[in-house]
Amino acid sequence: MYEQKLRDKRILDKLNTDKLAFKLKEDTFKTFGAEISNFIHHIYEMRARSESLNWCFANIKRVKIFLQIFHANESGNEIYKEEIAKKISEYSYKTIAKIVDDGIEKGYFILLAPDGTTGKDGKIKNIRPSENLIIDFLNLSIEIMSRLEKNKFK
Repeated sequence: MYEQKLRDKRILDKLNTDKLAFKLKEDTFKTFGAEISNFIHHIYEMRARSESLNWCFANIKRVKIFLQIFHANESGNEIYKEEIAKKISEYSYKTIAKIVDDGIEKGYFILLAPDGTTGKDGKIKNIRPSENLIIDFLNLSIEIMSRLEKNKFK
């Protein structure tokens, strides 16, 4: 029992609690951890209900590609396979192209003219998330924000 208390104290001492709007104490940090775990499980279950989000979040490569495409869409910028490959240099163009092509085939990504200024090369295909993918992602984000606002640690 004594060793567990020492372990808990070492863990608490190394947490960045100064970034929180509330004070974590030795008797509350485990409850906080349990709440975070429940929260992540809930978000995972919600994500799994969406076929498009489930596909996009299946691995870190897809997540990174999705976020590049989503961000470009929201800012009205062009995004295409070559640009994604430049921004995510740890993966090959071939890997990125395969994921994008799979996403297009499944209907999660679509080819659509950009909202902003178009580029000079007409052969380049601008990639956008589908309407359903945008809706599912934003609804998941709303759920996350809603649960955080209801957090009992405030």
